[in-house]
Amino acid sequence: MRPLNSSLGRWAQDHRDGLIVLGSFIASVFFGGVIIALFGADPIEAYRGMMIGALGDQDAVLATLAKWIPLLLATFSISVAFNGGMWNIGAEGQLYVGAFAATWVGLTFGGLPSVVMMPLALAFGLGAAALWAWIPAKLNLDNGLNIVVLTIMLNSLGVLATQALTVGPYAGKEVAAGATDRIPEAMRFAKLTAFSNLNTGAFLALAVVLAVTVVMLFTVRGYDWRMCRLNGRFARYGGVNVRKVQMSAMLLSGLLAGLAGSLLVMGEQYRFRTAISPGYTWTGMILAMMVAYHPVGGIGVSLIYAIMESGALEMELMTDVPVEVVQIVMCLAVLFVSAGFALANRLASRLRED
Repeated sequence: MRPLNSSLGRWAQDHRDGLIVLGSFIASVFFGGVIIALFGADPIEAYRGMMIGALGDQDAVLATLAKWIPLLLATFSISVAFNGGMWNIGAEGQLYVGAFAATWVGLTFGGLPSVVMMPLALAFGLGAAALWAWIPAKLNLDNGLNIVVLTIMLNSLGVLATQALTVGPYAGKEVAAGATDRIPEAMRFAKLTAFSNLNTGAFLALAVVLAVTVVMLFTVRGYDWRMCRLNGRFARYGGVNVRKVQMSAMLLSGLLAGLAGSLLVMGEQYRFRTAISPGYTWTGMILAMMVAYHPVGGIGVSLIYAIMESGALEMELMTDVPVEVVQIVMCLAVLFVSAGFALANRLASRLRED
């Protein structure tokens, strides 16, 4: 019979990453409470107000889920690319390009039936975003250009180009500046309730996320992605076509960003706006890094963030604590996770040396 300490140590080693993430989140919530106390408010009351605002009734739950869907897709977009060893800093531009491409279909082919228009809009939205991801990936993999610089440049180009088109030739005639006309009803996902932005497109998003999770965790391609991220040279010597694997990760990342943008247009806003995203993919990047790009962790942390963000206004109304505290808590969580992994890796290195 093995000693209890040995069993606990092995269990802790096997679940190291999850324990670091969980402990970091608990620590960030604690220190967030300290910051709330500095504002002269009761941390428990503030967090209770946050939960009421996010989950207090059916409308609150639906509003929280509506915030969660684009965050979930953005987090998975980043996770897939980084899991394959590709630094996709341009997912926000891909989201914008995909959203505008879907809108263009609606504005150009408004007379088509829904059974044709919706698949066509999704195909254009996802295809345009994938193309925007393919360009820097090809330049990086074939010519050795810096993927970070390329994706940042195309990120700005995608956002600014779609914004220029929106205030220029595709400017709406009956709306304020910075938005196109509304897409036809045949291209819209139906709202689940009259007072919520949650729509039937959420089912498509969840199905895609489930499929990607299965691919990442239980398929050869998912294993190849992880190998390319951890050690591309080893993967190449092991017979993995690293270029093909990393390109597939980048393209899927772009597809997910394009799906997020398309659903914002087709299910929530029904038009393209110059500020259609409040930075979903930048938040998704933080969330994905926080859970080391693990898909199950991405689902959980994006839902937690959506709850915190959705309930932040109620927290402010009840306690006068500003909504920016949510951002502080999440930044602290990322800081603690990074420090936790660094300390764990250093400790493991010392144990190996000994």
